[in-house]
Amino acid sequence: MSSINLDRFNTLVFAGGGNRCWWQAGLLTRWTEHGLELPKHLIGTSAGAAIAAAYVAKTIPNALNACVSLYQKNPSIVRWRKLSRLRLEFAHQKIYPAWIQSFITQSSFETTQGSNHQLLVAVTHPIPLLGPAISISLGTAAYLIDKKFWHSIHPTIPKYVGLQQGFYGLHECATLAESHALLCAAAAAPPLMSAIKIQGRCTFDGGYTDNAPIVVQSTPEKAATLVLLTRHYPKRPPIFQFGGRTYLQPSRPVPVSTWDCTAKATVVDAFTLGYEDAVKLMGI
Repeated sequence: MSSINLDRFNTLVFAGGGNRCWWQAGLLTRWTEHGLELPKHLIGTSAGAAIAAAYVAKTIPNALNACVSLYQKNPSIVRWRKLSRLRLEFAHQKIYPAWIQSFITQSSFETTQGSNHQLLVAVTHPIPLLGPAISISLGTAAYLIDKKFWHSIHPTIPKYVGLQQGFYGLHECATLAESHALLCAAAAAPPLMSAIKIQGRCTFDGGYTDNAPIVVQSTPEKAATLVLLTRHYPKRPPIFQFGGRTYLQPSRPVPVSTWDCTAKATVVDAFTLGYEDAVKLMGI
């Protein structure tokens, strides 16, 4: 497959990937400029969920500008001054919530509530009886083993060890604060960001379970699903079929550090690659 017709799809999935998700934003920006409409059903996790939310809220430009501004003001990933109190604090703990709040305002929240698009946000719940700390350690090890030895697009070991994936509708959030908490929880990757309680349950980054979250689907539903990856798989073409679904990946590794949140982070380059890939892969 060498091109994509968005009209074929009913579901669009946004993989996580930190700053790599700006590739998705560039892609969507070009699609929107060309007058294309995304499928009504959206699924996302981590920063991918935030990009999807920005699309629904019609605030992708605001989100990009806010990210650049926040990063430019931040000198380091680690807040070293906390060490004097024997505490290690990462800048993401403050920057990520501030970023979410910058483009999901009361006005844009109301836009998401009235939108025809429904976004399911994927999160991870701890292994029952083990708690978040052990669950995160086991989940990280399981995810890395799966990726290193099997190069899985959808790792299976994290679920086998007992991590539970949960899905919450952004459109079901009753308040602006609830929407902020949900989007932050989906990207809460300890130790960079602490776990958050959603509806009374401990919740952290959905990527611990599956970085490209998918729900249980019938064969026709799989055929109508497009997954936007952010990791580049060099042995696969930009557009490919896998497990009955269609996948779109960056044409090359996204030129940005995943977790950098300083002025050195090349988020605009990641955005630009997505914009250029939309032109290259869809001829628009």
